[in-house]
Amino acid sequence: MDLETIRRFDESIRSLFREALHQGWRDPRLAVFLLRVLRYQKLAVRRRQGWKNRGLHVPAFMIYSVTHRCNLHCAGCYARSHERLQEPELDTRGLRQVIAQAQDLGISVILLAGGEPLARRDLLGITREFPRIVFPLFTNGVLLDQTTVSALKRQRQVVPVISLEGARRETDARRGDGVHELVHDAIGRLERAGIFFGTSITLTRENVDLVTGDRFVADLVAAGCRLFFFIDYVPVEGGTDALALTPGQREREKEVIRSLRERFDALFVGFPAGEEEFGGCLAAGRGFVHVSPEGRLEPCPFSPFSDVSLKDTPLADALRSRLLQTIRDNADALHETEGGCALWEKRYWVASLLSSK
Repeated sequence: MDLETIRRFDESIRSLFREALHQGWRDPRLAVFLLRVLRYQKLAVRRRQGWKNRGLHVPAFMIYSVTHRCNLHCAGCYARSHERLQEPELDTRGLRQVIAQAQDLGISVILLAGGEPLARRDLLGITREFPRIVFPLFTNGVLLDQTTVSALKRQRQVVPVISLEGARRETDARRGDGVHELVHDAIGRLERAGIFFGTSITLTRENVDLVTGDRFVADLVAAGCRLFFFIDYVPVEGGTDALALTPGQREREKEVIRSLRERFDALFVGFPAGEEEFGGCLAAGRGFVHVSPEGRLEPCPFSPFSDVSLKDTPLADALRSRLLQTIRDNADALHETEGGCALWEKRYWVASLLSSK
């Protein structure tokens, strides 16, 4: 990854938090926290640069799927669809150790995913120990009861991001009857507690017009949502290719996100739509890496291949893995896709890198 791309990626993260500061200026406690975050981001950039000078590229961002467990059974769930080795998940000590090593290297944002991350009862006890890391917590929202919301209020660095599929019909169809109502109850608790929160919306061919429409976005902003992740559906479950966005829809998505940023008092992030400005796919450590519940370091949640485990390898050494390095060295080839997730489209090539060892 060239130095200019690294600089632009680091700056994009700082810009996101500066925009968040603009959103949160009405809450003095949130504003103070975000000012601290911006200072921590600068320190983290210096730390990553120090490692770069020693020959190790450390990404700013990590996705950590902390558990396979989930209280729902959503249709088309990528976490459930992937076949994985039968290994135990990292225990509390192991999870804490991975996050501590990430902080030492200068990784400043760790997105917590699953399964359902709140199914791990130890999670918020661990995140409390790392106030300098920002933890977007991707959750289905059902476990956001009052006790959990009270705990989140004491941890500004943990930002709940609630998954939605659209309105009641779309959300309940994928996630189960009654989930939409439970999620909106949780949104109400977060808003009343004054917690900065967001939503994660999987874009499909069927819901993209609804969930990027003004009325849908305006209703969520009015409910207190200030952060929107639009994630293109990846057809990891057989027979669901027809749900993936068409090339035309993907192209319009970028313009829609730009328009929403201009017109609404909220933050909007597209994935993988936002990767193109950084030269394409950011996986495998170019911009981020993924840690599986078992502690395996992988290129991306949609590319569950690994040649190294954090159970027996320090994160600094694991980032030098042959698999990740080969993918990074072939970043130009990852531009040659139909516009969706590059590593998913080239998954057979990624798998062949392991068999050729």
